[in-house]
Amino acid sequence: MTFHDEDDDMNTKSMETGELSVSHASTGSSSFARSETRRVTRSKYIVAGVIFVAAVLVGSLTFVFARNQEEDDFETQFGEYAVEIVDIINQEANSALAAANSLSVAITTFALSSSAVWPDVTVPDFELRGFHNNILSKSLQVSLAPLVRADQKQEWEIYAQQNEEWIDEGLAVAMERELTDNTEEKSDSIEDFLWRFAEGDSGTSVVQNSEGTNLGGVNYFAPIWQQSPAPHDTQIVNYDILSHPILQRLFSTMWNSVQPVFSEATDLSFIYEGAIEDDSEHPHTYVLHPVFGSFVDNNGSYKSEDIVASLITVLPFDQLLLDMIPEGVNGIDIVMENTCNQHFTYSINGPVATFVGYGDHHDPDYDYMGFAVEFGDHSISAHTEESCNYMIHVYPTSIFEEEYHSNKPVVYTVVVVSVFVFTALVFLLYDYFVLLRQRKVMEAARRTNKIVTALFPANVRDRILKDAEEQDEGDRQHKRGFGFGAKAQLKDFVQDDNVLENGNSAFDSKPIADLFPDATVMFADIVGFTAWSSVREPTQVFSLLETVYHAFDEIARSRRVFKVETVGDCYVAVAGLPEARKDHAVVMARFARDCLHRMNDLTKKLELTLGPDTGDLSMRIGLHSGPVTAGVLRGDKSRFQLFGDTVNTASKIESSGSRNRIHLSTETASLLEAAGKGHWLKKREDVIRTKVKGDMQTYWLEVKAPSIAPTGSSASDGQTEESISPTEAKRMEQEKAAKKEEKAKSKADMDEDKLRRLVDWNSDVLARLLRQIVAHRNATKRLKGTVSSSTPAKLEIKSGGTVIDEVKEIIELPEYDPLAAQYQEDPQSIDLGEAAQKQLRDYVMLVATFYRDNPFHNFEHASHVTMSVVKLLSRIIAPDVNSKNANNHDHAATLHDHTYGITSDPLTQFACVFAALIHDTDHSGVPNAQLVKEGAEVAKIYDGKSVAEQNSVDIAWDLLMHKNYTDLRHLICETDEEMRHFRELVVNSVMATDIVDKELKALRNARWEKAFAEENQVDSRENNNRKATIVIEHLIQASDIAHTMQHWHIYRKWNERLFHEMYDAWRNGRSEKDPSEFWYNGEIGFFDFYIIPLAKKLKECGVFGVSSDEYLNYAQKNRAEWEAQGHQVVEKLVEKYTAEYANHQVRLDDIQDADNVPLRSRMFRSDTLSDDEGFLAEVEKQIDDEDGDLSEKSQEDLVARASSRLTRGASKEKL
Repeated sequence: MTFHDEDDDMNTKSMETGELSVSHASTGSSSFARSETRRVTRSKYIVAGVIFVAAVLVGSLTFVFARNQEEDDFETQFGEYAVEIVDIINQEANSALAAANSLSVAITTFALSSSAVWPDVTVPDFELRGFHNNILSKSLQVSLAPLVRADQKQEWEIYAQQNEEWIDEGLAVAMERELTDNTEEKSDSIEDFLWRFAEGDSGTSVVQNSEGTNLGGVNYFAPIWQQSPAPHDTQIVNYDILSHPILQRLFSTMWNSVQPVFSEATDLSFIYEGAIEDDSEHPHTYVLHPVFGSFVDNNGSYKSEDIVASLITVLPFDQLLLDMIPEGVNGIDIVMENTCNQHFTYSINGPVATFVGYGDHHDPDYDYMGFAVEFGDHSISAHTEESCNYMIHVYPTSIFEEEYHSNKPVVYTVVVVSVFVFTALVFLLYDYFVLLRQRKVMEAARRTNKIVTALFPANVRDRILKDAEEQDEGDRQHKRGFGFGAKAQLKDFVQDDNVLENGNSAFDSKPIADLFPDATVMFADIVGFTAWSSVREPTQVFSLLETVYHAFDEIARSRRVFKVETVGDCYVAVAGLPEARKDHAVVMARFARDCLHRMNDLTKKLELTLGPDTGDLSMRIGLHSGPVTAGVLRGDKSRFQLFGDTVNTASKIESSGSRNRIHLSTETASLLEAAGKGHWLKKREDVIRTKVKGDMQTYWLEVKAPSIAPTGSSASDGQTEESISPTEAKRMEQEKAAKKEEKAKSKADMDEDKLRRLVDWNSDVLARLLRQIVAHRNATKRLKGTVSSSTPAKLEIKSGGTVIDEVKEIIELPEYDPLAAQYQEDPQSIDLGEAAQKQLRDYVMLVATFYRDNPFHNFEHASHVTMSVVKLLSRIIAPDVNSKNANNHDHAATLHDHTYGITSDPLTQFACVFAALIHDTDHSGVPNAQLVKEGAEVAKIYDGKSVAEQNSVDIAWDLLMHKNYTDLRHLICETDEEMRHFRELVVNSVMATDIVDKELKALRNARWEKAFAEENQVDSRENNNRKATIVIEHLIQASDIAHTMQHWHIYRKWNERLFHEMYDAWRNGRSEKDPSEFWYNGEIGFFDFYIIPLAKKLKECGVFGVSSDEYLNYAQKNRAEWEAQGHQVVEKLVEKYTAEYANHQVRLDDIQDADNVPLRSRMFRSDTLSDDEGFLAEVEKQIDDEDGDLSEKSQEDLVARASSRLTRGASKEKL
């Protein structure tokens, strides 16, 4: 009899929560408070106004002071630079005059010492003398022009012709100094006559036939004679400078003043043209310096008649203004002004002087800062109306000023204002906190009340708060007592500590505890949780518990059931307290039913994310009613707890129950019957035995729940086979026999449901890895600038060969690309496409159908291996890497190196998981040796080597290569190279599961010695690839027998299935030995010689982190447990399966009932069919009869694979 929800229409009400109340203040107090508030508010505004005004005034003064300081620095620094500039310019000008004067004195000295008569004077080494003059004076050239009287003209022309060799000598000296690249001598001889320009200074040269220029009553010519640097164009020699108006004016001024004369800024470049490279458009001044025929005494002075020649020096202002100020000082303008009404401007930036242009171009905004001084020493140069006297004007620019303007005034102002603002904020915050103090206290009280409400019932909470209030009041009164000073406080504190140390209670109030005479307690335990959690990640374990317990909490709130606590996977709840209610047993029964249903729903949904066997988890619930003592056991982390015999009995009722059932005590059953719910109850046929109460009669609460059949071992946490009494076992067998037909159909439905869930989970795992492959590939293509290939990848498999021939000693993994890792997008954002995802699920479903319905080597085993591979891949780590301190890219690179490239290649990880999925495809349920012994066609095809493994690879690969899976293949492998790499990984991984073949074992051992032997530790790419190959093979080997290195219940479950499979083979005549004869010792040897050594190798690989220790520990524990219990386990297995055969429950007998067995259980039992044609006909018939679970493409593939399987043995060449 079952019960439904027709009695659920009971009135419910929410638990009341206590609220702290505050009494209303009197009217007078309110008025006083409002008045005080207004005064305080006014005071706040006054303080705020004062702070604001002070901030504005002080900030403004700070800004003005800082800005003025910068202006003072600017003006002071400019003044210093201006003085320095004019001093340097005047020094350069005086140096030029002094150098010319020295050369003039040297010429006079030579003439006197050689008794030479002017104008017939040729100064020896004039090139060198002039060179040093030019360096000292920064002039471009110096020329000597002697005065020739009109009556000496013809004589001079002859003299010049006879003494022109000075030009060649000068050119030779210049060439030696590398002053010129011209190695040729002068092109022509000098003119044999004095000459002038026909028109001005740019016409053709003509003979100077005039009478000369009158100087002091005598007519003179002043031909250019010697020059340094020597002229390349000799035509300039004998040019009469007095024929040029500017030079004539300057010469006359010099004659009259008997002092050097400066010209205006003009272009007389024809004098030195060819000998000097210069920009003649920039300002130049020409200085005429007198040369005297003799020296005067100290008291005498020169007269005009003493002048016998003139020196003409060319001074470029570009050279004079260089190196005025140091590097880094920029933006100073120099304006040169002369008495000839000329202005020209230079900009000084560090040591460089840049000509701006003729005219005054300085910024008039800085006129007030202009600095002016005369150019040169007036005492040594002529200053007449005819001469051009220069003035130097120095001005700053905005560029120079900006160097002294900064954001410091603003910063200082902001800092000062910020101090005031901060002060104001401190006052405001202080006031704010004072105003909110009471609100915060009340809010804290409300939050505390909420937390206490969640942990304790309302009445318990109220008592806790009341006791705390009384304690605080007592403390306050004690502190107000006489003599409460610093010493008294210290004394009380020490005494309180002593009380605690002496073990006396620190709680003076009465303990918080009550007796509730009528309550129902529920214990709900997750069956199989410990074994399930042992193969999961911690995050997965907590994900399950949080999801399930949250759902239970919601049901508890709606049913007004009080949740007491959760201990591990046990959920404890109670009804009837803290609020007493008469229907506590009915409410708890409904709550237990809801939890049972909700648990079954959640586990099915969570299996997609948490992996295989999650859907097999279920609840075992026990209920007992009676008096309960409940209260708060005070101390650290106090909690509301239940005590008493009722709680202990409820725990015992739960532990002696069965999975997916609700177990009731007699007391609870009586209450339900009294409430008119007797039709919910079913009396348990046997009794449970307890040490204290002896035999107890119990009941089952009949619940119409979703059909859940236990898979594998029925043992669960805390319940072993011994917990089920013989009477209960007999009843279960009778019920099973009575409902055989119904359960056969139900089992078939459950098998198909479980198949779909396993297919969904495997598809989801592969899809996640596919997204990583696509993300990695996209990043690589983006860096290389390549595009996706539309041509499907191909792989030519050698004709006539077998899979085992493709096993590689070393598989080469891709090199690590840090840029690709850096720019890789989030794999979760990758869209695989609807077509590819559908093909992936169809492929996984098709692979599942190719697994035979063996007890061990079946699709569930493949999913278990897949889950272990995924877990080991997720546990791969790199030691000594602090991921918090190292960036992600450094961590990824270190991880790549340490794991030999496995973690950085998604295709390798996908291949490992893919190999785990297909590694036992079409396994016949007997070892390879038996197939060889039977002479099976498949054994002949593969020459009796690794028959099952090679068969699995061929079937799975042929399926993947089918045209229906083009999109899927393109996602896995886009290029032929990727396809080759993928094939190598799959072949090596699947072939590694053959641990019996001696040749493969020898190859693996030799490879291990090469890679991990201490003397062979060579850090090379080849050795790293060898290590990677070993790690991949050990990964799938460990996963293939992972049940031996997991929790004892997991090991027992799969150990029994393997025994069942081998026992079937023996009973069907496909094995010579009864497995029970060697099972115990065989497992011991298997642990000692394979499992434990393999677990140690996992640890020696050094890449699996804590998983290697976990696997080794479980292997050693299971070995010890098997040694202790193995004999009893084998006896029970023999008893169980002997009884099944005696009752005609053998699996082969079930095959005859074809209408109730799913397609995947009937397709590949070729050993039960008489011929191949009958097998193919059976396959096609069953596809026609199928209920539409498989798509048309999958059905076509089934027929194609079945046909291929029938013909593969015909000839080896057809493979």
